[in-house]
Amino acid sequence: MAAEELCLVFNPGMKSIVMLFLCAVSASVLADNPYALESSIYKVVVPVGNSSYFGTGVLLSPDKILTNCHIVQGKGGWPKVMQRKTGDWFKVAKYYQLGELDACVLVGAFPGRSVALSAKIVEGENIWLYGYPSGIPVIGQGSVLGYADGGKTMKLGAFCSGGSSGGPVLNARGELIGLNFAVYRYQKSCLAIPVSELRPYL
Repeated sequence: MAAEELCLVFNPGMKSIVMLFLCAVSASVLADNPYALESSIYKVVVPVGNSSYFGTGVLLSPDKILTNCHIVQGKGGWPKVMQRKTGDWFKVAKYYQLGELDACVLVGAFPGRSVALSAKIVEGENIWLYGYPSGIPVIGQGSVLGYADGGKTMKLGAFCSGGSSGGPVLNARGELIGLNFAVYRYQKSCLAIPVSELRPYL
């Protein structure tokens, strides 16, 4: 559902006049319904001996899921993914790393709603995190606390734990602002790769 706000537009035919009119803007998708993007979220599972290692991924396009490299690399098994909305499983044809980041793209044929990259991150803005802590699908809500490591790491005030790795950090419009990769246990916050670090490789 669209919201309306006043927009300022310069009319080149009337050089000194600016027109006011009502224009449609994207609604706060996740604030209205946190489950709206369930088809965009995938559980990433890698067999390890008689057990499995798991994390989370987010759909960027019909052939690409973004997740953490530490979920899929060096485990001995090949990853497969399950769509959160339907519970259907899909094969991963290959994967590759984004530069030296803890971010990997899984390649295959994946249904669902692709998530767009946010143009900016606003400190203090509300965020939503999707993950599989202890293998259970969870949606967490919080805010952007700030940055560390010279702006290469984003600190989040939100719940996350093992299995949340690779989960998307989304703003109210449902746009990707970061990729969760670690838990900052003693400060009860999460650490994420900001979209500004991911964008050059996507």
